[in-house]
Amino acid sequence: MIKKLFIFTLLALCACTAPTVSNIVIPPPPPDDGSGGGSGDSGDFSDPGGSGTDTDEGVHCKDIGQTPIILAYFTEYTEVLPEVSLLTHINYAHGRFANPSTGDGGIVITESKKAPIKDVVALKSVNPKLKVCLMVGGWGGHADGFSMMARDAAKRTAFCQSVKSLLDKHKLDGVDIDWEYPTQSADNETGADPSDTQNFNLVLKELRETLGQDKIISFASSSSARYVDWPNAMKYLDYVNVMTYDMGAAPNGHNSPLHKSGKFSHRSWDESIEAHISGGVPKDRMVMGVPFYGKAEKNPAEGTKIFDYSVRYYEMPDILNKGIYKGKPLARKVTRRWEPTSMVPYLVDEDGLNVLSYDDPESVELKGKYAKANGHLGAMFWEYRCDTDDHALLKALVKGIYNKESVLE
Repeated sequence: MIKKLFIFTLLALCACTAPTVSNIVIPPPPPDDGSGGGSGDSGDFSDPGGSGTDTDEGVHCKDIGQTPIILAYFTEYTEVLPEVSLLTHINYAHGRFANPSTGDGGIVITESKKAPIKDVVALKSVNPKLKVCLMVGGWGGHADGFSMMARDAAKRTAFCQSVKSLLDKHKLDGVDIDWEYPTQSADNETGADPSDTQNFNLVLKELRETLGQDKIISFASSSSARYVDWPNAMKYLDYVNVMTYDMGAAPNGHNSPLHKSGKFSHRSWDESIEAHISGGVPKDRMVMGVPFYGKAEKNPAEGTKIFDYSVRYYEMPDILNKGIYKGKPLARKVTRRWEPTSMVPYLVDEDGLNVLSYDDPESVELKGKYAKANGHLGAMFWEYRCDTDDHALLKALVKGIYNKESVLE
């Protein structure tokens, strides 16, 4: 079990919310046991093609960039360029299979019209240490193609070559594989196969051989830590983006509880971390996930709906300050409450029912502090466009991890 030290922190949100006392559990930094690090291990990459010789330790990128990592998932739906003084890494989404039903034809990228890849990469003039990677895949049908590709040697090679071509063309620093999830047909989609887990190892090995040690390879992992053969996958993955969100929703859960909830019984950050460690992921190669959105009830009873299933954080000021959601008065009055065990806010209606679990600057800063103190590689969030225009959540994350207003040195 992780050793824990209790630190009591007094944080205030905004004028509309009364200050609350937060009880954050932060263990001391782990001892240096050589169990792995973000910078990666060395391998023999002396061959002219840049592919390496496999070793028991594996081969990794020689430079994963600035740490602790603060990583944004940045999608084609975003219409403004990211504020890179607050970021160390960006995963640009989405890259997807040209032929998702067969897993061949290469990868195609859908870019934001107002923030294309070239303009995001050009922001290295502002933050020279910034790393920009391509995210491939996504939830449900967006991951279609992986299973069909992974089980076929020729398609694996074509996939790896397509990724390399795109990284070279756009001057990107690596790739984030978002296969949700090997062996699992997420969201009732098709294409999964029992052989996916072992085939994924073949994909990762060939991808590393194709990209060499100059490119980052990361993976977006379920909070359950299932679906992956971690000891072998970690030979080629530089770090794992742990999706410590979507673990619960109103009315019977919290989206992203830091610790086991005193109200609900579902998974927490602590339990996700333990699951990954038990599976074979060193915690100093975990980048912990923070949601910039909240979760309401998915299918509420007729006439009881207040919010859509997902509520982006930029919608919260109107909800809390004006009683407005999507330009209309709320169906019922809501009040913010704080869950001191799991360290997250949630909204209740007049009957005290949990109607929205979300994260705000208070909980995000606490998550950042926890990730830093617990010896993790950093934190990532989904997704950039969900924050307020003044970057309230991102600034809180930077404060929690870096204890300053910028990641720039």
